[in-house]
Amino acid sequence: MSLDATIANENSAAVSQYPCPYCQERTLEAVASAPYVRGFLIVMMFGSKSFIGCVPCVRQKIFGEAGMSMLLGWFSPKSLIINPFLILYNLIRAVFVGANPKAVEKKLTQLGLPGTPNLIDIQAVGVALAASMILADGEVDEAEVLAAEKSGDEVFEGFDEARLRMILQHGKDLPSADDLAGMLRDVLDQESKAKVMEFLSEIAMADGRVAKEEREMLQRVAGALGVISPIN
Repeated sequence: MSLDATIANENSAAVSQYPCPYCQERTLEAVASAPYVRGFLIVMMFGSKSFIGCVPCVRQKIFGEAGMSMLLGWFSPKSLIINPFLILYNLIRAVFVGANPKAVEKKLTQLGLPGTPNLIDIQAVGVALAASMILADGEVDEAEVLAAEKSGDEVFEGFDEARLRMILQHGKDLPSADDLAGMLRDVLDQESKAKVMEFLSEIAMADGRVAKEEREMLQRVAGALGVISPIN
């Protein structure tokens, strides 16, 4: 049996044991993506955000994305044409969000996480968070991947580079790193959280400096995990 098949079988047994990263009260029930467009005079940026959580929170997140598009999605000629359709799509999508255990299973499998949190491997958490950080801009930067592999070899024994590249190849529509961290807040102990933050910080510092965006992302991830970022 393949690794992915094994993980999928574990997931089917207890998908709902992970807490919703947004409310921390209910459990994972739904996965949904919200496309968006942002206009910058003559330039247009198109993207998509993926959410995983309980049904009310995922629905609220999609409504929120539609609201952001109503405010910020108009400032280029192309976005004036596309934005109304995306707003309408997200409003309809939000209304019809429902519990979908199979979709949650699939997303956990893409992240390399077992369905039962007490079986979780700290390295798998680090790899999933690193993948989410690398894909934050929607693209895979080979320099960032190499930095993650180098940092993983320094922090973890027997770092699974193949798993990182598999997630990057097949899981481009991932939750944000801070959403994923929120999902794992009550799953990891303090020692594991410190190890994960050490790994992510090593990635950020791999080029000798920490950009403002990287610093802010590390702080959001640390806040979601309930710890202090090692890079302030």
